[in-house]
Amino acid sequence: MRALTVRQPWAAAIAHGPKRIENRPRRIPANQLGTTLCLHAGAADDRTPRPSSQVPRALTDGMTDWPLYRKAIIAVFDVVGCHEDTGCCRPWGFPDSWHWEIGSVRLLPEPVLGVRGQLGLWTVPESVLAAVQRQISLETVS
Repeated sequence: MRALTVRQPWAAAIAHGPKRIENRPRRIPANQLGTTLCLHAGAADDRTPRPSSQVPRALTDGMTDWPLYRKAIIAVFDVVGCHEDTGCCRPWGFPDSWHWEIGSVRLLPEPVLGVRGQLGLWTVPESVLAAVQRQISLETVS
């Protein structure tokens, strides 16, 4: 199974909130479209300066209620589509990005902590995958 590392607070916005677009510099590989991925919360926060018009109100209104785990698998999600930005998907979709469309998100009851992520998609180690599968039905993790 593959994982995608996302910096906070975006990882929490996917796991706990309404974020269903993940912005990436390139499209998802064709063989990963329609698959289930682990959502990995990275070690660092996203500190990219953004105009206030690009900060969704859902982040500023609700994020204090979301746990901001670091270096942890916090959920699994389905990638249901991918397209280039055309001014769509606001407020979550950023300009000049590929928008990975997120379908069903299944929050792990207990995050798998202490997991080091990587850039891009990466293969989840067997021991970590086993910890995920103990919490999520095998039928929902591909």
